[in-house]
This record gives sequence, structure tokens and C-alpha cells, in this order.
Amino acid sequence: MGDILQVTGLYNRAPQFKFARRDSMVLSIQVEATTEEDLLKGLNHVTIVLCLQEESFNSLYREMRSKDGSIGALEVRVVQQGTFDSLMEYFISRGASESQYKTPLCLNSSEALAVLENNVCARFFSDKSPPL
Repeated sequence: MGDILQVTGLYNRAPQFKFARRDSMVLSIQVEATTEEDLLKGLNHVTIVLCLQEESFNSLYREMRSKDGSIGALEVRVVQQGTFDSLMEYFISRGASESQYKTPLCLNSSEALAVLENNVCARFFSDKSPPL
């Protein structure tokens, strides 16, 4: 899609991202020019973080993920800038109060989920099953 994202840190071992720039532009971070290659290295680090996160889960999870395959790989989906504003607009259009709106932690609406799905610009998966 041409969006470049920056890994800004971890929250409970989950990666956090920040939209950095569009492709073919230079972003200045602390007076240092950061190239697309540098940012992609940061994003590739996400896979390592996902694998480490999986290793911390309990034995039941690891068994279901590794042996019987009933649980798939952990996945991080990066969405375009403004996606969560669009999600808020979706809920407000269906009667939610703008002043009381909070980004949902879980979606049960296929239409709301489509708002997110239609704006995915990158996906990252844990690349191996956790050890048993």
C-alpha cells in the first residue's frame, strides 16, 4: 500500500506501531534520517516478538497451536491511518454517542469488522509453533 510503519515499543509484550510515512519519503527521527529499509527492519522484528509472546502462553495453548493445529499463528494486522476514526464514524452512524464513544476491544458486527479489514495494509504472523 505504500505506508511505512514504525515499531514504537511493546505493551504487555505486544508490539505497538506508529504510522511513520509514505513510501519514497524520508522521516526524520531525532535528527536522523530513517530510510524505508530501517523501518522494515523494525517491522520484521514483529515476527520475533510474536514468537516470544507465544512461548509465554500456557501449555494448553502451545499444545493446541503445535500438535493439533486448532489454534492458528498469532497475527498482527496493521491498518491505514484514520481507520479507527472510520470505525468510530460507523458506530456513530448507528446511534452511538460521539462524546461517549470508546474504541471497542472486541467486535461482533461483521460490518464493523469490514471497516478494519478493508483498511489492512500489512500482516505479520508468528512464523513457527511455540515449543511444547
